[in-house]
Amino acid sequence: MENFFISNDFFDEAQAAKRERRPWLGKGAIKDISEFYSFKEFETLINQTGIWTPDRLQVLLDNKPLSQNELFISQNNAAGTKPTLNTRVLLEALGRGSSAILNDVADLSAGIKKIRNFLSNWTGGNVDCNLYYSQKDHQAFPVHYDVHDVFAIQVEGTKHWQVFDKGVEYPINHPQFTSARHRNPTDLQNSPILDFNFEPGDIVYIPSGYLHHATCREGRSLHLSFGLVEMIGLDVMSMAFEQAIEEPFFRTPLKTVMREKDPIEFYLQKWAKQVKNLSTDPEFKKRIENNLDNFGNQSDPLDLGPGKEK
Repeated sequence: MENFFISNDFFDEAQAAKRERRPWLGKGAIKDISEFYSFKEFETLINQTGIWTPDRLQVLLDNKPLSQNELFISQNNAAGTKPTLNTRVLLEALGRGSSAILNDVADLSAGIKKIRNFLSNWTGGNVDCNLYYSQKDHQAFPVHYDVHDVFAIQVEGTKHWQVFDKGVEYPINHPQFTSARHRNPTDLQNSPILDFNFEPGDIVYIPSGYLHHATCREGRSLHLSFGLVEMIGLDVMSMAFEQAIEEPFFRTPLKTVMREKDPIEFYLQKWAKQVKNLSTDPEFKKRIENNLDNFGNQSDPLDLGPGKEK
């Protein structure tokens, strides 16, 4: 993105870190973060109380989430019953030093959307953005890893970060990995790979699976966290499943295909042949290529035309 990084050197460093899947810190790498987002915009956004739902707004204090049943109340309107943000409870929680997390905010800010589109166009992946507001000496999350790559950008204030070795290789959004994301700091054997104070205009890249945590030690902190998800082998398997539905072999009961001698081995040989045929099917290859080409965020604006003249 033009004028996003101060110099091409920072972008080259970020590209190398992404390619090698290693944490990277760009101190002062962004020319002017206020051109993309500011604390004032955050205040305006969070005050749009009607857009927040339990899946888009979280409040945590010292690693403990505030109950969504407290944070949201049910109210009736013309469309029926919907959860409505209880601003009194939110203000009280923030007054105690709680952190607020606004999820999936890229389409609510032109500046954030520009960064999101830049990251998506660069990586070819799907990118979303969460916003983190933190206060002095209170931590939202303990040491943990994410199931996606992270590009975090500091907007206001400072925050102390530590990034450690990988906890797991290429985790995904599945209970096997999400249930084990958090770690006890006493279990960490090695020193941090990165140990730094995050300041406005800094950007850090943390590949999925790398353990990390962050704490606001003075004043207040606001940062943007862009999560990157790329197309993986399981996506291809999902596409293969949809394609396999059209093939009678995969709809046939196993016992109908088996023979008495080595029945499972015989079936798997037949099964492997069908999978091989699928993998060499030009139409299936084309579907995978199209999916890969269009996996990133679709950022073209809607054009409703000039309208009709009266």
